[in-house]
This record gives sequence, C-alpha cells and structure tokens, in this order.
Amino acid sequence: MTVHRDNDATVATTTYDHQDSSVPAEQVREIFAGMRNSGCPVVHSAHHGGFSYVNRHEDVRRAMSDAGSFSSGENGIAIPETGLPKIPALEFDEPAHSMWREVLGAPLTPAAVRAMEPTITEIAHLLIDQFADTGATDLVSSFAEPLPAIVIGRMVGLNQAEAVEVRELAIAMFEAMGTAEFPGQMGRFVAFTEQRLAERRENPRDDYLSQLARGSVAGVSLDTTGVVGVLTAFLLGGHHSTATGIAGLLRHALSEPGVRDLLGDRKTVARVIEESLRLTTPLQLFARTVTTDTRIGEHPLAVGERVMLNLGAANRDPEVFPDPERFDAGRQRNPHVAFGGGLHTCQGQHLARAELRIALQVLLARLPDVRLAGPVVEGGMTSGMLLPIVSLPAVFTPEGA
Repeated sequence: MTVHRDNDATVATTTYDHQDSSVPAEQVREIFAGMRNSGCPVVHSAHHGGFSYVNRHEDVRRAMSDAGSFSSGENGIAIPETGLPKIPALEFDEPAHSMWREVLGAPLTPAAVRAMEPTITEIAHLLIDQFADTGATDLVSSFAEPLPAIVIGRMVGLNQAEAVEVRELAIAMFEAMGTAEFPGQMGRFVAFTEQRLAERRENPRDDYLSQLARGSVAGVSLDTTGVVGVLTAFLLGGHHSTATGIAGLLRHALSEPGVRDLLGDRKTVARVIEESLRLTTPLQLFARTVTTDTRIGEHPLAVGERVMLNLGAANRDPEVFPDPERFDAGRQRNPHVAFGGGLHTCQGQHLARAELRIALQVLLARLPDVRLAGPVVEGGMTSGMLLPIVSLPAVFTPEGA
C-alpha cells in the first residue's frame, strides 16, 4: 500500500486484488489492517475499473446505514459484477428490496427458526453418524460444510435426499461461475427446481416450496426465474458463509484455552458465537455504488463511484474492539458487522446463529473429547467476498469404543 499527498490531501492506494485467491488469508488480514490503519478514510484500488475500500468500523456502519447514498441495486454487491441475475433481496434497492424481503422472510423469522431447530439437530446427528465410529475426520468437509446447505433444503420443504442433491447442484453451479461450464450447471439447478415445483403443483404440501409452486408469495407473483432466484439467494447467502461460520466457531471452541468449559451456559455460548463471527467474518467484502455526492470522513465521493465495504477490517478495528486480534469469550460489547447492517442486514442471521449453536452443542455432546489434530487450513479470498476455512482435522474417541 502507498500513502502520498495529492492536492493537499492524503491519498492511499493498494495493489491488492481481492479476486486473487492465491493471497493467503493471514496476508489478506494484514493488508486489510494496513488499509484501516493508513490514516486515510478510503484506500483506492485500480483493479476492475477502479474503486475505493472503506475500512474503518464507523465508516462501514455509516455506509451500510445510508442506502440512499450507497446502492446495492445499482451495480450489485460484487466487483466486478458477476453477470448473474440480481440476487433477491441483496441486490435490490427500495421499494423492491422490501418486497423481496417479504418473499424470503417466512422461513427465516425467529419463530420459524425455533420450529426448525429439531430438524437442524437431526441433520447434525445424521452427519456425525457418518464419522462417529472412525476416530478422526475433517470437521469442515464432513460436518460444517454440508450442514447449512442441507438445512436450507429441508427448510424449504425438501426431504433429506433431495436436500443433499440440491447441495451438490448448488456447489457445482457456484464453482462454475465465470467459466464455460456455468450455463450447463445452472441448467441442472433450474431443471431440479422445475421438477420440484411440478411435484408441488400436483401434490401441494404445507411447506414453503408449495407456496413458491403456487406462483405467489406475500402477494408477489413469481415465475420459475423468480423461484430460482429465491432458492439461489437462500443457498448463496446461507451455505458457504454459514459453513465458514460453523468452522470458525469449532476452531475457536476446540483451540482457545478454557472456552469449552464455558459452553454449558446459553448466554456464554451466545457470546462465544458472536466473538467467533467477529474474528471469522465469513463474507468480508460487499460493494456499493454511490448514488449521491457524499463523503467518507473528509474524502469526497461522487455519483457513480464504486466502493467496497470492508467488513473484515471493520470487525478488527481497535477503536471499537480492544485487543481486536484476541479471541475474548467474555467480550461484553460486540457490535460486529458480520451480518451487515442497515437496510441489508442479513435476513438469515437467526437461522445462522441457530445452526452455529446447535452444531457446536451436538458435536460436543456426541464426541466430548474431540480435539484438533493438525493445522487449520484457510483459503484465500473466494469469489472476491468469502474468506473460508477449508480444513479442520480432528480426532476423538470413536463412539462405542
């Protein structure tokens, strides 16, 4: 990063490309800390047509809360744009944003999530059943990664086998983004969706998928494209991000001294979850487009400029979080932005928190001596947004031993 004077103003620039997944996660965090601590309210990047990183907690929160000046719908939440159809409700401004939140909201309310908890618990047990007798596993590939995708499938009304199948289709579709294989993988996902909708039209059930099949949810008419968009929003917003959130929580619970002893109290579990989300922050970066002349600190931003809200940097801001690099299970004030903020606060946050809590509690109940058995492996920035944990090798006494 370079800091220089330009027309009596301090300007910072970076050569970091957030689309370069080869940059190790620890180096990404160091780069983000340098941006946040540069003394400049924004840091400019010339990559992908040019944009500015917003890194300080105060500034990120302010931009998220000002949807009138910082639009998600104008050019989407990724830099560069993905080329995919706009994701409901994430890439819509008002009034369409509220309309889509109504469509998406029914299975994500606190009451609906509480009703879903037995199913989440069942899924956690089914996954642990597959490795509980082995004595060793990778907690990401066998547990943290499949759990949220299967939960989403069951949430909308799929059975266990169908939920596993849609997870595999969604993974293939997302991994093919930007390649020649994407249209074919997208076609398979659409075909699966159309078949399930046809089944629900023939034999309606009391589930969310049947509502979608009727072509109208919360008074909003939906064709197949709209339904595919809804399912894509659920899977894109709630699969890999929640998987990394679960992996981060397991990492901290199994490695931080004394944390496991604190997990008998639900209030303490909640604090551990929030602190883990602060440090892990699965989705690190969200783009906005400036729609009215405004400022970040003393730096002016003009209409049409693109900015990148750096949630990862904001969540380690020492001005807000004392000793920010340390995992503090007793942190009393934790205004992290792992679930965003303002108009676009994550609609699935209640489900995500329930999945994290249940995954941790079921794992420790089934395998009480589970412990990490090797280095935690993190991936580089994926799709320009996600900083994943890709491996958590663990060992334990096999059940029945």
